[in-house]
Amino acid sequence: MNIERKDVYVLGTGLSHDGSACLLKNGEICVAIEKERITRIKHDGGNDNAAIEYCLEAEGITLNDISLIVQNANFGSFKFGNSFFEGNRLFDDSVNIPIVTISHHLAHAYYALGTSPFENTAIFVLDGCGSPYDQCIDLENAVVSPIALDKDIEHLYCEKDSLYTYVNNSFKTVIKDFSPMGFIHRNYPMHPGTTKHSIGGVYAAATGYCFNNDGDAGKLMGLASFGKDGIYKEKIFRLEDGKVYLNHDWMFGFNRAARSAESFWHNFQYYADIAYWVQKETEEAIIYLLRNRKEMVETEYLSFTGGVALNAVANRKILEDKIFENCYFTPAAGDNGLSIGCAYYGWLEILKKERVIHKGTSNFGKSYDADQVLNDIENFFIGNANSNEIYWNLFINNLEKFVDEKEISKETYTIQIEFVDIGFYSINFKEEKIQFLKSSSINPNCSIVTTLDIFITGLTDKSVFIKSVNEKKSKVTGDINYFLRSIKIKSLNDFIQTHIRNEVTFPKIKYSKETDVFKKSAELLSEGKVIAWFQGGSEFGPRALGHRSILADPRKANVQKFINNKVKFREDFRPFAPAVLREEVSNYFKFEGESPYMILTAPVRDEWITKIPGVVHVDDSARIQTVTVENNEKFYKLIKEFQTITDIPILLNTSFNKKGMPIVETPNQALAFFFECGLDCLIIEDFIITK
Repeated sequence: MNIERKDVYVLGTGLSHDGSACLLKNGEICVAIEKERITRIKHDGGNDNAAIEYCLEAEGITLNDISLIVQNANFGSFKFGNSFFEGNRLFDDSVNIPIVTISHHLAHAYYALGTSPFENTAIFVLDGCGSPYDQCIDLENAVVSPIALDKDIEHLYCEKDSLYTYVNNSFKTVIKDFSPMGFIHRNYPMHPGTTKHSIGGVYAAATGYCFNNDGDAGKLMGLASFGKDGIYKEKIFRLEDGKVYLNHDWMFGFNRAARSAESFWHNFQYYADIAYWVQKETEEAIIYLLRNRKEMVETEYLSFTGGVALNAVANRKILEDKIFENCYFTPAAGDNGLSIGCAYYGWLEILKKERVIHKGTSNFGKSYDADQVLNDIENFFIGNANSNEIYWNLFINNLEKFVDEKEISKETYTIQIEFVDIGFYSINFKEEKIQFLKSSSINPNCSIVTTLDIFITGLTDKSVFIKSVNEKKSKVTGDINYFLRSIKIKSLNDFIQTHIRNEVTFPKIKYSKETDVFKKSAELLSEGKVIAWFQGGSEFGPRALGHRSILADPRKANVQKFINNKVKFREDFRPFAPAVLREEVSNYFKFEGESPYMILTAPVRDEWITKIPGVVHVDDSARIQTVTVENNEKFYKLIKEFQTITDIPILLNTSFNKKGMPIVETPNQALAFFFECGLDCLIIEDFIITK
C-alpha cells in the first residue's frame, strides 16, 4: 500500500565557492545554511556534506524523506556520477532519490524568482562568471550571443549576463550573453580572473589590486567614497550593441598593486581614486545593460541577482534611473544563493508545483532553545581572552606524551576535530609519527564536532563523550576507536590535573536572564555599550539583519572607529549600516520604500548628518536596512525601545564576526568571539552575558 508523504521536501545544493544547502518544505524555505557558517572557513565551497547534514538535522529528517535533489557546481555537470565532488558525498548507491543538475545562471534566476515579492517579473543575472556554454540548459528559444560557436570551443565561453521573464506562471529565457575565458590575460593588472569581458570580474580584480585580496568587493565599494573624480578618465568598458566589452589598453598604466596592508595605507588616496573610478564605470555599464534589456520585456518589475547585484551603490542608481517601476535586489545574490535557486527550480519546474510567494524573511538557520543556550553558557570555560587556545596548545604540544607508540599504526590515520569554540584541527598519525595541523582534512578517517572541554574530558572519561554524543551535543562520523586506543588515559589525566589546570584558570561567566530583554538591551545601548545580538535562526547571506548582529548607538561619533579597531579588527574607513524602523526611514534618509536586506544606499538628510555620525559614510550616505514588525519582530521591538529612550529609531548594525571570519552561527561561537574582542555585552535570546 502506497502512503502519500504528508510533506514534500526538495533539497537544493550549491557546490561553487560560497557553498550552501537549502530545504524547501511544501514550496517554502524551512532551513538553509551557507557552508562557511559550519566549517568557519570564509567563502567555503565544494563538497556539500556539512551543509546538507545541517539542514537535515535542523528539520529532523533524513535523505529518505526527500523527494528531489537539485544541484549546481558552476563548472561541472556531474555526468560521471553524484557520489564524489571534492570528497565523498552523501549520495552513494544507497540513495534512491532523483538528482537533477542545472546550470549556473538558471540557479541564480530561480533564487531571485523564488524569493521575489512580485507575481510577474523580469529576472536579470549579472555576475563574475557563469556556466560554460556547453553546460547551459536554458538556451532554447533565447537570443544567444555569440550566435553560433564551433563545438570545439563551446566550453571556452561562459555566461556573462542573462535575462529571463516569469509572467503568468511561465518562466522563459530572453537573452544570454557569453564571454570567452580570459586566462591568457591573467597577468595584466586588474584583468578578470575568469571571463574576459566580465563586469563582476573587473570589480573583483580591482578589489585584489587595491587590497591584495579579491574576496571582499564590498570593501572596494566603501573605499570608493574616499576617491576623487576625474583622476582617471580611461573607459574601462566598451558599451555597444546592447553588450559590455572590457577594454584592455588602460590596464598597462597600473603597476602598483598593494602587496600588504602597509603599502595600501601608504598609498591610500591612490587606491581610493581607483576604487572611485571603477565604481563609476561599473555603475555606467550596469545601467546601460538594464536599459537595453528593459526594451526586451513588457513588465515593470525587476528581480536583480548575481554577485554584481550586491553593489548597494549601483542598486541606488538603478532605482534613481527608474528603468523599472519596482525592483527587488536579492540579499544573497552571490553564489551562496544558488542552493535556494536549485530548490525552487526543483519545486516549480521538475515537480510542477504551485509557486508559494516568499514571505520576505532571510533567517533560515536553526534556532537554539533556552535550555541549550543556558547549557552552553554554563559549560563554556573561557573566562579570559584566549584561555581556550592556551588550553588546546598545552594539550597538542604534549600530545606525544599521551599516545601509546605500540598502538600507532604504520598506516596513515587522520582525525579531524571541529571545536565549535575554537575552530578546525587535524591530527595525523603516519609512520609512527604524529602531525598536528590547524586546518581541515578532506577525507579524514574520523570527524568529530564538539567543544574543547568535552573532548579532553572525554578522553579521560569516555562516558562523558558518549553521553555528549547521545545528547547530540557532540557528533562523530567514522572510526574513532583507533584514536581512543592510542591515548594513554592515565598520562593524559595526570597532565591535566597537575599541569593544565594549574596554568589556565577558567572563571565563571557572568550572566543574567531578563524578563524584558528588549528594554534592558536598549538601556545598555543608550548608555554607549556595544553589544552582540543573537536571536533565533541565523540570516542567509552576507548581511546580518538583526539575528547575528553587532549593535551600537549611532549617535556616538567614535563608535565606527571603535568597532572597526577593537571588535572587527578591520580597516578604519569601512562604514556601518543604520537599521531603521520602516515607518521612520524617510524622516532620516532621502529614501522612500523598503530596504530590508541592507542592499541599498541613500543620502542622509542634512539635519541628521551630525546627529547620527556612527552610520554616516564619508559621502554623507548610508547603506540602510528597514525593519518591520512582520519580518523581524524582535529586532523591531529592540529598536522601538531604543527610540523610547533616545527618540532615535535607528541602531548601528553590522555582522557578528571579525575580519576574515564567517558570521557566528552557534551560541558557543558567539561566546568565543565575545571573549576575544572589545564587545561590552552579549545578548543570546533572553540571556545577557557581560565581562
